[in-house]
Amino acid sequence: MRALVVLALGPLLIALASCSATKAPAATDTTGQVTSVNLPSEILGLHIVSENVQGTIKGVSGTYLQSLGLFSFREKSNLLRATLQVGVFNKLAPATLDRFRSSIIGQLGSSVPIQVRMGTRKIYVSTGTEQNIFTWFDDKAFYVLSVRSDFPFQRTLLRDLVAIQIAQ
Repeated sequence: MRALVVLALGPLLIALASCSATKAPAATDTTGQVTSVNLPSEILGLHIVSENVQGTIKGVSGTYLQSLGLFSFREKSNLLRATLQVGVFNKLAPATLDRFRSSIIGQLGSSVPIQVRMGTRKIYVSTGTEQNIFTWFDDKAFYVLSVRSDFPFQRTLLRDLVAIQIAQ
């Protein structure tokens, strides 16, 4: 599981550290904190578990993140179906600028992302190895949902998560 966490968070931390020409200093008191979220314990029959990312994010500097969380979505058989990364921006992040958001989106997945709408929310869809990656933003956080391509209810899971005010 540790390898999954490192693979999932590594590119994301690098992306956020390199989003502009000048690096933002890490938040002083909150570097390395895990994001506080509002998620149910189960959704669509998948158990949601917070993964330990403390070791992965310690020592990362020059990022626009205040906190980060990684959550696994598993079937009862413990089969991993999806992960959700939640990153809460610090005060220095230009979180509402399209250019800033595009620099994050461009580093995720192996395909050129396409933009779709879910209600009023913009969702960016790209693909990775045997997975689909859905990314969306609000004013203070961003969300990256990676779902195995063989999971039959990807859009339903996405719709249910987008409807929740996840970041606290």
